[in-house]
Amino acid sequence: MSIDKILLATKMESRGARNMAQEIMAWMEKRNCSSCMAAFPYEKDMEDLPWNTPDLILVLGGDGTMLSVVRTLLDWQVPFLGINLGKVGFLAEVSPLTWKEQLSMVLESGGRISRRMLLEYSIFRGGRKRDTGVAVNELVVSRGELARIISLDLESSQGALESIRADGLIVSTPTGSTAYCISAGGPLVHPEMQAMILTPVCVFLHDFKPMVMPASESILLRIGNSTQEAYLTVDGQTGFVLKPGDELRVKRYHVDLQLLMCRDEGFINKLRYKKFFIRG
Repeated sequence: MSIDKILLATKMESRGARNMAQEIMAWMEKRNCSSCMAAFPYEKDMEDLPWNTPDLILVLGGDGTMLSVVRTLLDWQVPFLGINLGKVGFLAEVSPLTWKEQLSMVLESGGRISRRMLLEYSIFRGGRKRDTGVAVNELVVSRGELARIISLDLESSQGALESIRADGLIVSTPTGSTAYCISAGGPLVHPEMQAMILTPVCVFLHDFKPMVMPASESILLRIGNSTQEAYLTVDGQTGFVLKPGDELRVKRYHVDLQLLMCRDEGFINKLRYKKFFIRG
């Protein structure tokens, strides 16, 4: 994969990220790479791009910034690479201390593309679509401001699954299995698998266990009539109020996330490094 055009994406309010982006652009210019910077929310900066699409989107920030940028620029269908200026670094894996070495490797060899499935969601009220979007990590349906459990009817493309009363339900991608999913008792799933993970949160008087569904399935969550109010959260960043009778329909998105991997350390080694395992 030839990389000649690079878009550097940052948050508008992050002066440190923008300063680093300027340093990286000067470094790339010496290597005959065309680059430019865009600061979230990107609309104005996109009008001034010197090319229709870049070969690579380099994100400067933490995993939260990476999630925002991916959802915004995903449909370009180009690889993303993150320089981790945050804490976790599951998606943004390049160290800010060694970015020159790692970017040199990318420009020379192209790296490896890790393809990650995403979720497309649609919210229906009274039979009419009210909103739609994409999730990288997870969709969470949870109780509203009042501390009362919600009732949910769950269906798949094969028929009814279950009706539960709980604090919430998480629908995760394999990439998101290391986020809220694992904290709520869900499984760790290799991020390159094609699957949807359903993880209940504090189920009341029920034995509904986490489920791993094939990516070919579609999931429907209907807010029960006994629920006063529920809330949908997308990747922990965007929220929608849900009313009784509302439906959330979830399926695999038609475009995969392409993550450029500088070093292929392997999923298990990454889990060990991030201290998901006590031993080793």
